[in-house]
Amino acid sequence: MDLIGWQICRPHEYEEQGKACLDTGGRWNSPGRALVYMSEHPALAVLECRVHLDIPHEEMEHDHLLLRIRLPSHSLEELEAMPDDPVAHGDAWLKEGRSAVLRVPSIVVQEGRNLLLNPEHPEGREARVVAATPFRFDRRLWNGT
Repeated sequence: MDLIGWQICRPHEYEEQGKACLDTGGRWNSPGRALVYMSEHPALAVLECRVHLDIPHEEMEHDHLLLRIRLPSHSLEELEAMPDDPVAHGDAWLKEGRSAVLRVPSIVVQEGRNLLLNPEHPEGREARVVAATPFRFDRRLWNGT
């Protein structure tokens, strides 16, 4: 069975998978460590992306894509609970190269799961974008109207 990850991105980010968080780091990685963040469901991908968009809806570029990404399910590690230090855990996972994909709890929706792809892992290179659909955020995610 295929493992599918979902991601919202801009067209230029689509070409730079894993580089978007390389400079800044993220919840699961330090700056300088490439990591691709995805969600198990498109709705969770929307919410995960929205919490990081700190601009008014009217000022947004409306050229986002919803990516459907096929991941190597044979190289999956699962983490059931949030560790005390997610960055340290993610950095160790990346350094040790234990698997291509790490399934982790979402902070935004505790019952949801996100998928982390190590683009440097040999099996991580098997990941493929199988669909890239134009996506527009609903303005009600900003102001409720």
